[in-house]
Amino acid sequence: MNAWPNEEGDGMGPPVTRTGSAKPPTPTLKNGSDLRESGYLIAVGSRTARFRRKHKNKMLIACLIIVLLLLLCLFIAMTVLYIKQKRHKTVKVCESRECLRSAANLALSMDRSVDPCYDFYQYVCGNWGAEHPRPDAFRSYDWFRDKQTKVYTAVRDFLNKNTTNQPKPVQQAKDVYTSCMDTDKLDKRGLRPAIKVLELLGLPSYPTFLNITDVDYSTYSFDWVQIVINVKTKLNMDVLIGFDIVTDPKNSSVFRLIMGSPETTNPFPSMFNENKQQKSKRYHAHNKEYYQRYLFNGVNNANKKIDEDKEAEIYKLFYAHLIKMFVLEADGVKKSNLSEVELDRTIFLTADAFYSMSDDMYELEAANSTDESLFLDIPEYTVDKLQKNTDAIVELNNATAIPIWKRYLEGIFNISEVTLDFEKDTILVSDPDLKYMSLMAAYVARTPPVLVELYVWIKVIEVMGVHTTSELRALYERASEELQNGHAIASRSLQCANVVNDLLGMAISYAIADQDFFNVTKPKIETMLYELKNALAHLVGLTKWMDDDTKLATYQKIVEMKTLVGFPDWLLEDGRLEEYYKGIDVHTEKYMENLISIVQVKIKNGLNKFRTSNNYTWATDPTEVNAYHTFQENTISRQFDKNGNLLPWWSNDTIKAYINKTQCFIDQYSSYYIPQLGKHVDGKKTLGENIADNGGVKEAYAALTKHLRKGGPELKLPGFEDFSSEQLFFLSYGNLWCGVSTVEALKSDLEDEHAPQHLRARGALQNNRDFSRIWHCAPGTPMNPDKRCTIF
Repeated sequence: MNAWPNEEGDGMGPPVTRTGSAKPPTPTLKNGSDLRESGYLIAVGSRTARFRRKHKNKMLIACLIIVLLLLLCLFIAMTVLYIKQKRHKTVKVCESRECLRSAANLALSMDRSVDPCYDFYQYVCGNWGAEHPRPDAFRSYDWFRDKQTKVYTAVRDFLNKNTTNQPKPVQQAKDVYTSCMDTDKLDKRGLRPAIKVLELLGLPSYPTFLNITDVDYSTYSFDWVQIVINVKTKLNMDVLIGFDIVTDPKNSSVFRLIMGSPETTNPFPSMFNENKQQKSKRYHAHNKEYYQRYLFNGVNNANKKIDEDKEAEIYKLFYAHLIKMFVLEADGVKKSNLSEVELDRTIFLTADAFYSMSDDMYELEAANSTDESLFLDIPEYTVDKLQKNTDAIVELNNATAIPIWKRYLEGIFNISEVTLDFEKDTILVSDPDLKYMSLMAAYVARTPPVLVELYVWIKVIEVMGVHTTSELRALYERASEELQNGHAIASRSLQCANVVNDLLGMAISYAIADQDFFNVTKPKIETMLYELKNALAHLVGLTKWMDDDTKLATYQKIVEMKTLVGFPDWLLEDGRLEEYYKGIDVHTEKYMENLISIVQVKIKNGLNKFRTSNNYTWATDPTEVNAYHTFQENTISRQFDKNGNLLPWWSNDTIKAYINKTQCFIDQYSSYYIPQLGKHVDGKKTLGENIADNGGVKEAYAALTKHLRKGGPELKLPGFEDFSSEQLFFLSYGNLWCGVSTVEALKSDLEDEHAPQHLRARGALQNNRDFSRIWHCAPGTPMNPDKRCTIF
């Protein structure tokens, strides 16, 4: 049979022979029924089919499970490999010199054993003092002073170098430094340069009060107004009368005359390294330590304060020695009819008389108001009206009134190119300053002329003397050490570098300026400032206590805000530096004359600007390590509008809401306790700066986050690869306030409008929610308090 025939025969194999008993052959199948009946087809529902299907499904499921397990194992393996790769992924680290320096400073300053959520200042600055020991020359030493000292060191090193092809003012700066460093020449010249200055001013070589030559006091006259004019025009120094030219509070494009208590009491640079006094005494508290700092770099640097009697004795002995040196220099002993003992007694009595009058004058100045709000509306007077008010007070004190103010102003402007119109040119005088001027005139009117001369004489000599001989400098240093219980003095080279930098700061800046700063660094800083302004505008927009009109005015002010970065743009232009210092005459062997030449040019330039427009120039030298804001040159201040004018631009409702919010800051900072002093911070006095700190750090952080979203993550600092950019931001902010202070320095800090530095870091960050989030501080920890004070 051939069931499925093929070419080879039967497709199922060879033919099969059946026996006779075999079943007959099956007929040809015609259809499906036939197939089923014949047994060729089995029904699908048969047990055989189910059995085969069941085992086939099990095998399929098993295969699927195996595949899923393999995929799961593969996923786990890939995840592990990814995590390992992530952990060991090469982090992009900034290796520039600036980044390495920043990383090293942070690492050496930090105390990582401290929980940042409990004491962030200690965490950031715990080891700063050990790495930056306070030099004996300073009562306190902080981040700013450390950087400033490095700048002065760089200035000193430049001044010691031999350079060529520099502009004339740069060479003049080197010449001033040379004259300052030549102590042999200074000693050889003795006090003669100072005596020549006294003659130039119309003052004697030594005080007439000594009466060495039997002067008839009853007929002695002293034209104190003319001498005070001479002191101002020759030395740019205020004695008895304070005078300045300032930006008009209500129109920042013009200048105004302003008078009051003495402000520029030392026109020459300090030979010590205390902080510069940037604040105007006219609008701030008169502090005795501030008053004395010009001479002795502050007082009382140790834990135990010397008593007032001892302090007075030190001062009187200092002035007595000062007077005697000039008596000896002018051969006064030979002219005297007194014995040496009598002369010494007379000199000490003279010093005592000066000290008494100095105390009286200090009390008159100290009576000046400390209320800064007085600056908001200073009255203006004609010269005649000012004189009438003064005359009335003088006559009430049973003294004879004399013309003062018109004569004084005419004498001042005689050295300038400006002629005053006394009918139109009014003078700004605050009420406290008017009181001082009237009482001062009355006091001088009833004081013997010989005593007034003594007062002016010593006020002039005490600022010049330290710039003369080694003997006289040693006298200053001994008095300073006694007042401050062992206070040390900076090296002569740093002192002289400080002098040159203060007098010729732009020339020094030119010498150390780097063209890359203008091309590379400055554009980056300007971009940063642009981002900060945008962040500030955004924060203002989110405030609920400002109404829409005030917000709009604030936006306009932000747009108009001016920034001065690094160095003036004109600094490296040919000829501009020579024009800036035109008229200065300098010699390598005439140190005192160099100082006077420079300050005389400055006073003339200051007077000549009276009729000019305000061009918003630099308020400080570029070499100073700090940042300043000038209200009238447009900063965020509710008193001054976008043009820097003293005009109301906040609505009354906004002002009320602002005042309500400030009470929180007053209470917060007043709760900060200084255990070394047993006193609390004055939250009201420090309110303005505290709000600035709080708003500033929040504004800066907002700018950073937007910068990171736009530009992506920044390079890591070496050694800080595990810190985020946000954490580094707060580390840098905290590090800014690192420092060490003596108890007396802390005491001075409490008299300032700034809170002590460690509390500036603490307060601003306690109020910052982003800080506690970034550092994962649990609620209720010191750096994540339940109550926060906010403005923006």
